Amino acid sequence: MHRSVAEMVDAGGRTAQSFGVSRLFGQIYILLYLSPDPRSLDEMAASLGVSKASVSITCRQLESWGAVKRVWVKGDRKDYYQAQSDLSTIINNGLLSAVNKKLDTAEIQIQRSIELLNDDKAGGENKEFLRRKLVEAEKYRSKAAKLLNNPILKHIFAP
Repeated sequence: MHRSVAEMVDAGGRTAQSFGVSRLFGQIYILLYLSPDPRSLDEMAASLGVSKASVSITCRQLESWGAVKRVWVKGDRKDYYQAQSDLSTIINNGLLSAVNKKLDTAEIQIQRSIELLNDDKAGGENKEFLRRKLVEAEKYRSKAAKLLNNPILKHIFAP
């Protein structure tokens, strides 16, 4: 693998981690994006120094996001993949959906924590401090959810 590709693959892995998905997720996507031809699971595993099973699992996840597609290579029975270049498809099918799910989970947890705090018979300044922090967290979570579900943002990333 050319050094420039290796650096981009590594950067893709770090970026993926910053969005809360696996490092391998970003590495495989960038490796495929920068590949002129589809690549097999064996080729990707060898290039990245990871197991074929890990690559296979990650490729299925990337495929569910619409980030890669499985392609047929004449004369070969192996699974080959190539990157989807349409960023709006990836954002709509994967990234926004994943972030929205995390925000929904956060809402449930914040509400549950507030309920537990309200049910606690003990008083104290920590209880009021925790309540304020949880309400503050919910405000930030709600603002993020509204931003991500804004019709203008959805229009920008419409396929």
